[in-house]
Amino acid sequence: MAKVWFVRRNGAEWVAPGGVPACQVPLSDLTFKLDLGPQRWLSSECPMWARELPQEEWSRLSKVLVETDASDLSGKVATTYRVGFYDSPYPPVEAARRLGLR
Repeated sequence: MAKVWFVRRNGAEWVAPGGVPACQVPLSDLTFKLDLGPQRWLSSECPMWARELPQEEWSRLSKVLVETDASDLSGKVATTYRVGFYDSPYPPVEAARRLGLR
């Protein structure tokens, strides 16, 4: 299951206040809803998950990152997706609506 993170900037780093993903969804269910494609791959390096910070309202966060791992891609034929982090063009509030979280 791919992890959907709602994050904001803290200096030069992306942080996820509370340190938990907004949801976990199969990658195949996210590609169209969050407009993800291979061109949206950012990095294989993990952003800073800020467990020590309290969770924040999604409206106060600025970006949606989707984390994939090897299990998300196993068994897929001819995929151009990679393990790592992808960004969605939608803000967290819109992504939550598209995923049925609100």
